[in-house]
Amino acid sequence: MSPEAAPASAPPQIEVRPRVSILLCVYNGDRFLAAAMTSALAQTATSFELVVIDDGSTDGSAGVIETFAYDPRVRTISGHNRGSAAALALGLQIARGEFIAFLDQDDLWERDFLSALVEQLDGRPDLAMAFSWFRLIDSSGRALGPVSQRYSGTLTFDALFVDFVIGGTSNLVVRRSALDRAGGINTRLRRFYDVDLCLRVALLAPDNIGAVPRDLMWYRRHAGQMSKDLTSLIDEWDSIIAEYERLVPERVTPVKARAQSNELRYFSRVAYEGEAFGRSLRLLIRGLTCAPLTFMGDRRNWLTGAAALSGTLLPRPVHRALERAAGFRRGAD
Repeated sequence: MSPEAAPASAPPQIEVRPRVSILLCVYNGDRFLAAAMTSALAQTATSFELVVIDDGSTDGSAGVIETFAYDPRVRTISGHNRGSAAALALGLQIARGEFIAFLDQDDLWERDFLSALVEQLDGRPDLAMAFSWFRLIDSSGRALGPVSQRYSGTLTFDALFVDFVIGGTSNLVVRRSALDRAGGINTRLRRFYDVDLCLRVALLAPDNIGAVPRDLMWYRRHAGQMSKDLTSLIDEWDSIIAEYERLVPERVTPVKARAQSNELRYFSRVAYEGEAFGRSLRLLIRGLTCAPLTFMGDRRNWLTGAAALSGTLLPRPVHRALERAAGFRRGAD
C-alpha cells in the first residue's frame, strides 16, 4: 500500500449534517498539509466534513488551504496560536458530525480509514471510540521500520493507561456524544491532550474502545514535530500521572509503575531519534527500575536499548549501516 492517497475526482455536495467531522489543526504546516488534506478528501466514506483550523500560521499554510476551497466539504476557521488542543476545541464548536475524527497536519490516511472505523462503531453501539493500527513514514514519505502495537479487541482504562497503544491523534474516531460526556478536549495540555481525552473516554464504561486491526494511518516522523520537545513531554506526562492519581487512585496505583516504564521507553525513543543516545539509555534504565519484570519481558525495550547503545559506542557510519541492515530508519529531513 502506498501512503499517498489520490484526490477525489468529483467531491459530492456536503450534507446538512455529515456523519463525521474531521478536525485538522494547522500551524505552520505547509510542507505536508496538502498531502494530509488530500488523504482526508479522498476517503471512500461519503458523509463527512473537513474542518481545518489555522492556528495562526505564519508560513504558506493559508495558501495551501485556499487551494482546497473548491471542495464544499472543507470548512475553515482561524485560531490565535494557542496550541493544538485549543484549536481543536475551537473546531469542535462548529463540527456537525455524529462522529469526530482527528488528523494531524503531517499524517496520512488510507482511503478506507473513515469507513472502517465508523463501521466498527456502527456495529458496536457499546463502543465510544475506535482506532486502527498504523505505520511510520519519514519526511519524504518513505516507510520507517517501527509499526504500531498490533493490539486487537477492546481496551479498558487500565490497559490504556499502562500502554497507550492508540499511539496518536490521527488514528481514532470518537462518538461526539462520548466526547462531550468525557468533557471535551483539555486545552491546558499542549502535547498529551489526545492521551488525556482517550483516558477520560475510557473511564465512561468498561471496554468501550475498539481496535480495527489494519494499518490505516501513516504517522509521519520529522524534525519539526512538537513531540520531540522532550523536556516538555516529560513534564506534561508527569502532570497527567498526578491528575489521574487524584481522580481515580484505585485504578492508577496498581498500574502506575508499568505505565511509567512504558512511557519512559517512548521518551527514550524520542531522545534516540534526536541522536541523544546517552540520554536515551538513561531514560531506558529509569524505565527498567520502575517495573523490572514488565521491562524485561517487552521486546521493544531491548530493541531501543540495543539501538541506543550502538549509537553510543559505534562510529556513526557503522551505526547507521546497522540500522539500515535491520530495516530500521529514523525520520530525516
